Amino acid sequence: MDEDAGLNNAKSIYPILFKLIENEEKVALVSVASIRSSAPHETNTMMIVKEDGDTIGSVGGGDIELYVIKKAQEIIQRGKQERILVGVSPEEEKKRGMELGGKLKFSIEPMKTIPTIYLFGAGALAITLSKIGKLMGFKIIVIDNDPKFANARRLPDADLIFTNGFDNLLSTLDLNSSSYIVIATRGHQYDEAALQQVIKGNLKYIGLIHSQKKIKTLFDRLRSKDIPDSLLKSVHVPIGLNINASTLDEIALSIMAEIVSVRRMGLL
Repeated sequence: MDEDAGLNNAKSIYPILFKLIENEEKVALVSVASIRSSAPHETNTMMIVKEDGDTIGSVGGGDIELYVIKKAQEIIQRGKQERILVGVSPEEEKKRGMELGGKLKFSIEPMKTIPTIYLFGAGALAITLSKIGKLMGFKIIVIDNDPKFANARRLPDADLIFTNGFDNLLSTLDLNSSSYIVIATRGHQYDEAALQQVIKGNLKYIGLIHSQKKIKTLFDRLRSKDIPDSLLKSVHVPIGLNINASTLDEIALSIMAEIVSVRRMGLL
């Protein structure tokens, strides 16, 4: 069953999960989604379930975990993320610090592709975005043309860093429907080049950091290069949810909130 009960936090679970996906194994990520309860141990909040029922990590053990594993195997076959509610015994309520008569909520997500955030531009915003994105379970790839900014020392949470610039992006990057693009090049000087290349791809999200004054000029130039309005309207600009962000960290939070919102759209 459980390969290593200690592998339950994001930093340890997600790399293993990504490796399994790369090996084309059928797996689901189970996460505790109940806000008003706690697991027996603070790290028992995530678990990988394989198609055959083998697990990595834990969501607290016991009969509840066995039930969740069985449900995860069913959901892997259906191929669509679900949230489930599980009734809890009085003993389990006490162990988990729950209110009487409560239920545990779990998110079970079959994983076929790796959700990846591509950060175009290795400025200060990329540091915070990569950190939050990694915590949220995304693979992080940074693209820039200057190794003084784009390096592992400044961006320790990046999984990959490319420093060969913003040309030939479609041949360099493995973009797909699990790709989330954030364009924030320094001085905006490469925004247009990046956006023009990626906008026609089958991507989950494209967000652009650009001033309202300059966005019309940029979009007019792209229209002159035969980029249709239907694609331009798909770009999230201004980027991020409106939380009245004023600091760099708050802006990064608003961007990640929008990305998570797009990723979870339609999930009740």
